Amino acid sequence: MKELEQPLISIIVPVYKVEKYLKRCVDSILTQTYQNMEVILVDDGSPDNCGAICDRYKETDNRVVVIHKKNGGLSDARNAAIPLAKGEYISFIDSDDWVSSYYVEHLYEAVAKCDADIGISWFENVFEEKALQSKPEEPLSNYECLTAEECLKKLLYQNGVEVCAWGKLYKTSLIKHLRYPVGKLYEDIPVTYEAVKRSKKIAVIGNVDYYYFQRTDSIQNIAFNVRKMDGIEHCHNMMKAVEADFPELKNAAECRYFSTVCNILFQIKDDKHESIRQSLWNEVLKYRKDVLFNAEARKKARIAAAISYMGYKTLAFAYKKTQWRG
Repeated sequence: MKELEQPLISIIVPVYKVEKYLKRCVDSILTQTYQNMEVILVDDGSPDNCGAICDRYKETDNRVVVIHKKNGGLSDARNAAIPLAKGEYISFIDSDDWVSSYYVEHLYEAVAKCDADIGISWFENVFEEKALQSKPEEPLSNYECLTAEECLKKLLYQNGVEVCAWGKLYKTSLIKHLRYPVGKLYEDIPVTYEAVKRSKKIAVIGNVDYYYFQRTDSIQNIAFNVRKMDGIEHCHNMMKAVEADFPELKNAAECRYFSTVCNILFQIKDDKHESIRQSLWNEVLKYRKDVLFNAEARKKARIAAAISYMGYKTLAFAYKKTQWRG
């Protein structure tokens, strides 16, 4: 790809308490095969040396823009950067993750070939002190050009598309007026749904170009607290929105909601959240039959639905033994 053919792409990286991982992330961005980028590092009031590290990158690479702001959380950091992005496209990368050198090139190539509003890359879960299981491949492979409905079906069945903000390339015109909900966990869900809904075409890539680092203190891995109910709220709202906007995907939306309920439910380990546990278990009972008999549902979800007929304790035991993830 010649540089003159490359539109400017803005990479937004929220930065908070990732001093140990920040260099790995930013270096992977600055060494992309696609060079016409601006990299917006948002220092979200990080109390460590992240702000100084960001400034050093700005001094050595004129593609780097740094925002220093009061801590407001991941959503607030993304929201602060979106209006400042000068690129025709925007991609989000979390600062403890990193990407292959072909990440941007593959996303833009697929978007261009599909005339798409969004490009979606695939990812690998990476664990501390574990080697990568995949190797980056230069040729773009296995990409699909999907309608919004086709993409949402994959997203709801968790079949090659996830709700996360990262790992995607968005037309700036598509998301410039969208904002992530501040103060909420699982903030990606409503914005990703709205972005896909507004798209005419979405390019979905088979290449693994994003490395999602699983920290022991990540939202998914820390113990249950009531803020995790944000995920239930977001998924329930998405389910209702799908029923109104794409009624033919109602069963898929119920399956996604069921998986999220199971995920959050079996993170509860104590009795002080008994009322929440019972409320979530009631949701399992409400949707399990439809999930069980949905031939398109994820195998994991259908197995969970079947085991639920043996009772809460049996399903909780199965989750514990298999580290069931939604």
